[in-house]
Amino acid sequence: MKDQSILEYELLNTLEFTSTRKRMSVILRDRQSSQILLLCKGADSIIKARLDPNDNETGKFMRLTQTHVDAFANEGLRTLLLAKKKIDESYYQEWNIKFQLALGQVIGKDEKINALNEEVETGLKLVGATAIEDKLQEEVQETIVAFKQAGIKVWVLTGDKVETAINVGFAAGLLNSQMV
Repeated sequence: MKDQSILEYELLNTLEFTSTRKRMSVILRDRQSSQILLLCKGADSIIKARLDPNDNETGKFMRLTQTHVDAFANEGLRTLLLAKKKIDESYYQEWNIKFQLALGQVIGKDEKINALNEEVETGLKLVGATAIEDKLQEEVQETIVAFKQAGIKVWVLTGDKVETAINVGFAAGLLNSQMV
């Protein structure tokens, strides 16, 4: 008898992360039920816009989760929201044909793939959030201070949350208490 505590999924599609999309999704088939699922992770501002607006439960959960995400960002942690959606088999089959055709395009490939990603990554249900410490490499602060002393201008691009950027700025020696 097969162990029922082990869940098996078949990976059907990967919707790649880009700095513009600020999210990544996978489409899976549950091998036991044959149900198709989309699982998505990404920046809170991006995922919130893709949640099902008619799902009151998700709305309440989002408000509570956002408080935690904001608190984590204030601590300098990097945050992501996680969401999911069940996909109807017939819709998936039609969408996947268009997706596979778009992957083979030479002209306009990125635009077609982006449009298909936008189409399927809607009506999501919030699952939760993650928060991790994204530690700087050793001696980053000392190196940046040396650059600044040498008159070299230093710019840092980080995430989409201002709170996270401020904390990284302090950790990297780019900001001090008189600057904020």
